[in-house]
Amino acid sequence: MSFFLDSPVAMIFVGAHFVWYSLAAWATVLVRAVCGRFSRREWLLFAFFTVALFAEWLQLFVDGFKFSGANTYGLARYFGVYAPLLWIWAAKSLAWLWTACRSRTLPAARRIAAAGCLGIAAVWLGVVAADSYGDLADFYLHSATHDVKVAAERIADTIRADYAGPARQEKGNRVIHDYFSTRRPVVFSFMSAAAWQVRGQAEGANMNRCPYPDDYLFIRVGSGYGSIDRVNPAVYDYVASVEGDGSVWRLFRRKTTPHNLKDKPNTTKGEQK
Repeated sequence: MSFFLDSPVAMIFVGAHFVWYSLAAWATVLVRAVCGRFSRREWLLFAFFTVALFAEWLQLFVDGFKFSGANTYGLARYFGVYAPLLWIWAAKSLAWLWTACRSRTLPAARRIAAAGCLGIAAVWLGVVAADSYGDLADFYLHSATHDVKVAAERIADTIRADYAGPARQEKGNRVIHDYFSTRRPVVFSFMSAAAWQVRGQAEGANMNRCPYPDDYLFIRVGSGYGSIDRVNPAVYDYVASVEGDGSVWRLFRRKTTPHNLKDKPNTTKGEQK
């Protein structure tokens, strides 16, 4: 299936929409369109889908993205958001096969053929699900990602209880090509997990480009974070520690952050070890 992932064109139309589903969807689109079976609603949906792809392409093109060679970086997340629109035809083909299997007006041979195709589709989807399950289980239950998720969930109540500042930045700063809101508290941590739990603002892909100073740092002991390997005690106060899935995490509050809880003894002496 690498063919559908190796070029920008292949990614935009197939690869970004999960190959196994998009191939079935495009096959349905092709057959129905060629046979003149497209309804007005389907033409409208297809037009909306293609216009959305073109608008996304135009935005990236104007922004300087080079659609050349094998440069497919980021295309899956940009164009993949429209995948559910395309999958409607994959679902339609399954629905048609199911209806054909149960129809008493179709010849037996056609019903048997439809049942066979439906069985193949069921096995196909089962294989895909089984292949994906291992990766999903590892991602959510056993990987370092799960450690981040568990720690963020456990520290969220502490941050909510501690933070006493406004829900929004008093003055919003706009930064081109980055995704920042004015929400507070601003929490810097791995994968933006802690900020998400308290519905605040994360640092994004690069903490040095965030237009706002962090209210909190949430760091896994022994790992450091970004360019931070030591937490400056002149800038931050230690708040609390929690355990993730096998790791200890520590929360630090910037001294200028409005807070409710009384300062606790800085048992880490302000340093991330």
